[in-house]
Amino acid sequence: MINQQTITGLPDEHTIAKRYTQALFAIAEEQNLEEQFLSQLTDIAAALAAGAGGLGELLIMGRMPVSRQKSLLQEVFGDQVHPLLQNMLFLLLDKGRGGYIPALLPAYQQLLDDKAGILAVTAISAQPLQAKQEAGLIAAIAKRWGKQIRLRQEVDPSLIGGLKLIIGGTVYDGSLARRLEKLEHSLVNAVE
Repeated sequence: MINQQTITGLPDEHTIAKRYTQALFAIAEEQNLEEQFLSQLTDIAAALAAGAGGLGELLIMGRMPVSRQKSLLQEVFGDQVHPLLQNMLFLLLDKGRGGYIPALLPAYQQLLDDKAGILAVTAISAQPLQAKQEAGLIAAIAKRWGKQIRLRQEVDPSLIGGLKLIIGGTVYDGSLARRLEKLEHSLVNAVE
């Protein structure tokens, strides 16, 4: 049996980022800039994720004046970021929320996927899925949810076997590790 668990109590980061992203997405739709903003947010996220002491750490830590944070963003990205997107980033910095900038990309991608009828799924397995397994999994999920599927694979050897899926904030855990954990729990309770 597959264990189903809903992820609740997501950090405020997701809620706050979602609000800003919804406003940004509405502007992008209005001006037909959805893909351009996605590309630029992807570039920004990559720059922020750069190693320790990188741009992300400087902005997220908020230890420098906002004016310096803004000029740093302009130095790094120059004219590569659309003025509307840049204004959103500056607004976050002005409000002391520079730490939420990395959460903009996944929230924006979610809105873009929703508009396109795409369901983002993360499949976690003990070993990489073979092409035939991946195709079968995508087909089964697409049939169940009636949407196009964008599958992202992760490998976690601790699962031993089976599969764990994350779909829309719900974890479907059909891994062997989870089954063994449930069996152990049953045995412990039977002995007590």
